[in-house]
Amino acid sequence: MRRRYLAHPQLVACLLAIVGSCDTAVTRTTSAASALDAIGLVQQLPWPNVGEDPTVTPVVGPSWLTHLGIALKGTSLGQGAQRYGPAPDQGRPARDESLMVPGTARIDGADMYRLSCQACHRAEGTGTPPEIHSLLGAIQGSSLALVRAQLQQRTGQSTEPAARAQANRARADVLSRMHKGGLRMPPRDYLHAEDMRMLFAYLTHLAAAPDEEHQSARVVSWARRGELVVKGTCHICHDAVGPRPSESALLRGAVPSLASLMKNKSIVDFVHKARKGEVVSYHDSWLQHRGRMPVFYYLRDEEVASAYVYLATYPPQPERP
Repeated sequence: MRRRYLAHPQLVACLLAIVGSCDTAVTRTTSAASALDAIGLVQQLPWPNVGEDPTVTPVVGPSWLTHLGIALKGTSLGQGAQRYGPAPDQGRPARDESLMVPGTARIDGADMYRLSCQACHRAEGTGTPPEIHSLLGAIQGSSLALVRAQLQQRTGQSTEPAARAQANRARADVLSRMHKGGLRMPPRDYLHAEDMRMLFAYLTHLAAAPDEEHQSARVVSWARRGELVVKGTCHICHDAVGPRPSESALLRGAVPSLASLMKNKSIVDFVHKARKGEVVSYHDSWLQHRGRMPVFYYLRDEEVASAYVYLATYPPQPERP
């Protein structure tokens, strides 16, 4: 018996918008069902239901770039991938991305870093000085072994209570900054306490601390993984809501909102654009450009697909309720 695939009503509406206007409501419904069926056949899983994970919330408000009042072309924020799509005169990458959205996923500290930090701090954690500072020094400053050795070298003696107090203060400062953000760093207040512990443990590994913390992992829902991708990566540059910019505005560097992308991007286009890039055409294709959006090669197909379904089932909001 053929397996049925179920969609949340908001996802159906999203796909209806992608399919485009048709002559009758019946035709529109059939087109949407066909679009869902085509994706479902690839996915081989029922569409997840919204509300299964009560900790997940929609992405809200302006992007971090909008919050800072800076343009994409004038910053390194969100550009940590350092790769871009194909130039107009280059061959197009194959559209062979997976559209699977598993119901759950196992994530560890390295995954947390990829989804929440790498877009700005790069894979190595070095950032792009002077705008984006390296995070390695701050993590090393929280290492008890390194603090103990530093005090010993500086004073000729090291008391364990003093070393522990200094290391603990440094750790608390790092965690506070991660949660609240900084002058140019967006807050990561959507991360839970366990997320923070996993992320910090991975950072001690990245910083090569001699007493790096034990690496752990946990299982999260598809919606939580999509939320982490969107809030940790996409929302740096993309506002949650807003009309799609005109072609002239796009040429000047305007960034479409996430809500507007969901109105004209299929899941296939969304995943392909994020993972491999795409040539952007303006003015009936007479002007083509490789695009300003980085290629997020370090994200997995299923992570980007989860982000799409998350945006469709938890629609972006203008502000917190």
